[in-house]
Parts: sequence; structure tokens; C-alpha cells
Amino acid sequence: MHAVLQVGEFEQITCGPCWDAQGRAVTSAQRSQLERISEAFRRARGKPVFANGPRGSLVAQNFVGVVCLGRCQVEILPKVGGAMRKSLLPMIAATLDLVVDGQPSGQVGESDESVLEPIIRLFCSELWGAVRRGMIHQYVKREENLAVMRGKLQVANQLRHNLARVERLHCEFDEFSQDNSLNRLLKAALRLLLGVTRSATNARSLSELLFCFQDVADTPPISALCQSVKLDRMSERYRPLVELARLFLRATTPDVVSGDAHGFSFLFDMNELFEEYVGRQVRAALRPLGFQVSLQGPKRHLARLASGSPAFELRPDIVNSRDGRVSLIIDTKWKRLKEDERREGVSSADAYQMFAYAERYDAQDVVLLYPHHSGLGAWTPRRAEYHLGHADGFGKRRVAISTVDLTNLSTVRPQLLALVAEGDRRH
Repeated sequence: MHAVLQVGEFEQITCGPCWDAQGRAVTSAQRSQLERISEAFRRARGKPVFANGPRGSLVAQNFVGVVCLGRCQVEILPKVGGAMRKSLLPMIAATLDLVVDGQPSGQVGESDESVLEPIIRLFCSELWGAVRRGMIHQYVKREENLAVMRGKLQVANQLRHNLARVERLHCEFDEFSQDNSLNRLLKAALRLLLGVTRSATNARSLSELLFCFQDVADTPPISALCQSVKLDRMSERYRPLVELARLFLRATTPDVVSGDAHGFSFLFDMNELFEEYVGRQVRAALRPLGFQVSLQGPKRHLARLASGSPAFELRPDIVNSRDGRVSLIIDTKWKRLKEDERREGVSSADAYQMFAYAERYDAQDVVLLYPHHSGLGAWTPRRAEYHLGHADGFGKRRVAISTVDLTNLSTVRPQLLALVAEGDRRH
């Protein structure tokens, strides 16, 4: 089995005569495949997975996850340190409302498998739990030529197909069946994953699950994605699995749709993952304290044209309100702070953005939140605070520079509570 080639964000993959996981080298054919996948992401998401580097190399961008090249896998890891790798699975699971029991996440980083395998293992575990409670049956509309009347007669089709076959009836009826869009979606994901997994345990579990879906029609990935899946009271428990199955199926490229597993790329934009995860943790930590927490809003505008039309939309990542007043705005930045640079590398553009938030939302406290890493030393709730200026001097509004340590996710909520408490103490 080929080893997994691991590369960090903004690190290079070179091109060589053969696959070399240790030397981070791929063949020219594999490089071309990575370029095609990268271009597909650029068209779909607005930014590529890889950029062109020196001497024909490829430089990984702000995506983390796995790209499958046949039996070879390229794993892109977060730039904030190797310890962060163990946190990826529970972070992804939290944003998808899946439950991680601790064991799968512990295996990430302790074996030679990529982060994809524990995610497949989690999908199988959750699906087994749902299937054991009973396969979902839904009413599906059918049309068939039958010997007895069922449902209602399709007169037009009866005349078209059965004019000389008076013993047959062209009927339309509803059938309570396992062969529905929800199960087709799940089966398509299972079949896809069976083609990309490198784990014998996962392959066995996927095969056994496919046997449970034997009465469900096989559907190509794109067709399964296009079908509408309606969840009701009985099938609501499948919602996280449906979302994860869609993520797996969206990870395919046209190469996979035609039956070739070389085009599978299960990747997450770290900016979006960091923002979503932190937002959910802030909501869980602060709601019991009486805060109203809004993610990605409420939307406001910085200015208006003379005509009255709004301009320059503002949409903070996390807005915390209490007693009807905005008390704290947090904007997440998936950037590595640099302890040896002035202001630790915090950009003027980010500071200007936070000034706009403070003014427009009338917020006394705004925070730029970055991932913590070992180079920054011991974690503290607020690394620096800047009082924001006005025409008559510097007022009480301030922007704080803070970090959150993701190496042990059980400490994230206490860190966020300490960040808020520190702000209240200095107010």
C-alpha cells in the first residue's frame, strides 16, 4: 500500500519520476490530476486547492483534507502545527452535527492513514446506528403495466401501450418502498467510498452496509445529488448522514462520475471550517449566560449612495448581543500570527474592518480571533488591545487580538468564556 503524502498549507509538492510520499513528490500524470482538481475547485469555489510554485511545484492553499489519486492519497494538513491534525475530525463532525466518541479522532495522527479514513469510519458507525433502528420507507410514485387495477388508470398511456392488450392496465400508484431518494443518496455514497477507502475495516463495513441497501437502485453520484431528499418526522435522524453523504458525493469530479475513483477530493476550506466551528462553540458557551449569538450577521452596510442605495455590506462572523445591545463582535481569521513581526503580523486591513464593525454596530468590544500555535508561547485570553480613535481622540471602543488553542477541543469553550470575561473586566 502506498504511504500517504502529507503536506501542510502553503507547503510544496514537487514533480518527480515516481510517487514519493516521504519526499513529497508526485509523477507528472499525478501532478496533472492535481491541477485538474484544483481548477475544478477554482471554478466552483472561487479559489484553487493548489497554486503554481517554483520549478514546477504545486503549493497547497487554505484547504485541508484528502485528494485521492488512485490508490495514492495526498493529505493537506493545517498550517498551525501537527498537533492540530487530531482535532480535524471532531471539528468537522461538530459542524455536521455528528457525534464522535473519542476513539476515531484519537486514531488520526497515530497511524499511517489519512484523516479521510476516520471520517468514513464515523459515517459507517452513524449509518449502522440508523439502519438498525429501521430502514427508511417512503411513498414513491410508480407507473407499471399490471394485470389488476392499482391506484388510478393512466388513460393516455393505456391507449398508447395496451390498445391490443386488454388484459393489461397501465396504472399509477404510490408504493411504500425502500427504493427512495434518501436511500439512493446513501447507497451512492457507500459505493463511492468503497472505491476510495484504503482501510480493510472500512471496506468490510461499507460492503456490509451496501448489502442492507440491496433493494435500493444504484444511482450515479451526480444523479443522486440532483434528487430531492425530503426528511419527515420518521427520517429526521438521517439529516447529518444526508449532509455528509452529499459532501462525499460533491467530492467527485467528472473522472469519478464515469467510474474512475481518481477524481475524489474530500477537502474543507479552513477559513470556513474555523469560522463555523468557533461560531458554534461561542453560541454553546454564551447562550446560557443570556447572550443572543448570531452567526454571519445581522447584515448591515457601511454607507449609502446619494440615491439612498446601501453600499459596502458588513457581515461579521459572530455577533453577541445582550439586553438588545451588541456587546461583542468576533471575527475569525485563519492566519498564523507571527511572534517576531510588528503587531504579530496583524494586517492594517483587518484592523480597519474591525473599526467599521465597532462603529456601525455600536459595539464597545470587537475581537480578531486567530488559531493559537506553540510559537506564541502560553495562551492568554487577549494578547493585545487597541483603543480605537475618533476625531476627538481615542475612546472606549477597542479591538482585541486573541487566539484559541485547538489542540485540545475540550478547552475551547472555557477559552472563549475567559475571552469574554476579560473583556467585561476591562470595560
